[in-house]
Amino acid sequence: SGYLTWGSDGQNEPQDPADKFRGIRAGATGEAGMDGSPIYDDVVFNPQTHLLEFADVGLMSIYIADCDALPTIAETLQKPADAQELRSRGPRYRAKLGTLWSDEHGIFLNKDVHTGQFSRRLSPTLLYPMLAHAATAEQAKRMVEEHLLNSKEFWGEWVIPAIARDDPAFKDQDYWDGRIWGPMNYLVYLGLGNYDGDEIEHARLELAQKSFTLFSREWTEKGHVHENYNAITGNGDDVTNSDKFYHWGALLGYMEYLEQSRTQK
Repeated sequence: SGYLTWGSDGQNEPQDPADKFRGIRAGATGEAGMDGSPIYDDVVFNPQTHLLEFADVGLMSIYIADCDALPTIAETLQKPADAQELRSRGPRYRAKLGTLWSDEHGIFLNKDVHTGQFSRRLSPTLLYPMLAHAATAEQAKRMVEEHLLNSKEFWGEWVIPAIARDDPAFKDQDYWDGRIWGPMNYLVYLGLGNYDGDEIEHARLELAQKSFTLFSREWTEKGHVHENYNAITGNGDDVTNSDKFYHWGALLGYMEYLEQSRTQK
């Protein structure tokens, strides 16, 4: 239907015989990088197309952002045809992403293309349209005020949980069930930087500071930088499936570095 969704084709070469998830639903959700995220719990996998029947806001937003950034690289490499093709893709998917905006709920929502119904499960990936410049200024303002800064959903002492606080999966605090991930915070932060307004600037500054506090507290006390963190306690050591020295945890500190760089210019 013109949307982008995740998939897994078990016949792709080269094949890894040890990968028991290739070509099945678990392989498709794994492609999202959020293996086991509750936002995919009830999504249908079509074995004929090898695709999830799910218009994915996060995927489309990142793809559009890539279409904006990659032409610059293509031009540097003196590949004008590639640059032109990439520039032509972005607007088409940006327009399609716009149809996933729910004025009723004040946020972009994933859509089950099997049933035609919006999914009401909220994840930070639904804020990624700001990263793609796909949200209008008014839409960005509503997402920040009604969702990001909403303590019943995403805001709090420790932010941003991978599933909303009022979602039944949040209490599990296991992997994608409500824990905090550096890459999610960072992509939301970059999206906030694309928009003006006091409320959005406040959210950007607070997100950078809260992320840095989460990072620096554990680094100072234990010398760890975790793969993910508990969104209730801010602890990274409370589960066994959060690596103690994970590269993308540094993104939690990098945002504050960028803010300090911004003020020094």
